[in-house]
Amino acid sequence: MNSQNDFTVAIVGGGLVGVLCAIGLGRAGIKVDVFEAATKYDDIGAGIGTGPNTVRIFEAMGILPDFLAALEDHNVMPLLKFIRGADPHDEIFKYTDDVFKDGGLAVHRAAFLKALASLLPASVHSHFKKRCVALESSENGRPSVRFTDGSVHEADLIVGADGLKSVVRAQVLGEQGERLVDTGSRTYRQIVPMQRLLDAGVKEELLRPQSHIWLGSDKYFISYPVVNGTLLNVAAFTLDHAHEMVPAGSQASWVTPASTSELLSAFKDYGHDARAILGCMDAPNKWSLHVLHPQLETLLGAAPDKETDVKNNRLSVNAVLVGDAAHAMLPHLGAGAGTGIEDAYVLTSLLAHPQTRLANLPEVLRAYEAVRLPRIADIASRSARAGDVYHGYGPSGATDDGRRQDLRLQWQEIWHRDLSLDVSQAVAALQQDGHFKRE
Repeated sequence: MNSQNDFTVAIVGGGLVGVLCAIGLGRAGIKVDVFEAATKYDDIGAGIGTGPNTVRIFEAMGILPDFLAALEDHNVMPLLKFIRGADPHDEIFKYTDDVFKDGGLAVHRAAFLKALASLLPASVHSHFKKRCVALESSENGRPSVRFTDGSVHEADLIVGADGLKSVVRAQVLGEQGERLVDTGSRTYRQIVPMQRLLDAGVKEELLRPQSHIWLGSDKYFISYPVVNGTLLNVAAFTLDHAHEMVPAGSQASWVTPASTSELLSAFKDYGHDARAILGCMDAPNKWSLHVLHPQLETLLGAAPDKETDVKNNRLSVNAVLVGDAAHAMLPHLGAGAGTGIEDAYVLTSLLAHPQTRLANLPEVLRAYEAVRLPRIADIASRSARAGDVYHGYGPSGATDDGRRQDLRLQWQEIWHRDLSLDVSQAVAALQQDGHFKRE
């Protein structure tokens, strides 16, 4: 425990990444407040799949046994199979135990967050119905967060974990943070009861504890069990390949109700088994996929002496972005949540370091940024490439052999990176620059 810390942290956003940051900092004895707009720790959405990197991070943080015990459900992902969407649904490629050797998880998002929230140390203060509207610099130079109810909270560091439409990002990056674009891709999502699928004649072998990715042209969908195998999470993606990325705009909602007939029409060239699964989605929601494009060049508030940052309306405070606020990306590798979990691990490891103090906090944050930016850029690029492959635009073409070639090894670098080495690299840089003493 870092009993010598002399700074406080305010986390804006109580989703998966914000809560994990609070766990890591709270366990290190750092004073943490979490501010969440909802009335409790809860999450919308469907299932979430995480790779072995998440499992190893939870092990390194010392929370894996308690997390698994707190989960109301989880399914280990022993197999990931790519099959042709059209009849006869031939197998194209599969990843087996050699890739999943450290274990991956398939969980309902709400259950994932509930389990994490149960691990929050008693010292962490949670504040609900707190929607951030602005960041400010107090008279004493400390950053503060202003909320819709008029209240203000001051801390030494603000962590922006407030997701895709991040207010913290807009405040600390100014014009540089205005990068949300509509990708032209749409996702139909729903969790479907297994019994409904069985009653509809879906083959049991397609409902086993494994992930299936059904590939087509300008479309694909993924299915995998959650809630102890009683439900099937389905996410069906469509792509307008001619669509140019345009600014996100101000529409009230990027999630709208859709119909089964609309979904089946989009997948009209798929085969019997695939359409049987999609036909059981009686109330899908259609999500417009938005990303940060291009990805951010910085994750931090501006340094006080940078005139260009002042001109771009950047706020000069100790602030750092994590999760979707930092790197909203395409979901085709299922790596968005895992990347945010990596952020939380690296950031909390550095903030909890015995030599981290208020005086060297800006340098510690820059060390965090230096190791995270290249990793984020790599994952975002690989995720976009995976989408190209799934939709039939991969480097080797849309044939089975071409896709098979492009699918090889696409997850290894993402799932089997040793993040402790990144922490060590950041610490070494801080030592090299004289901000940390060599131990």
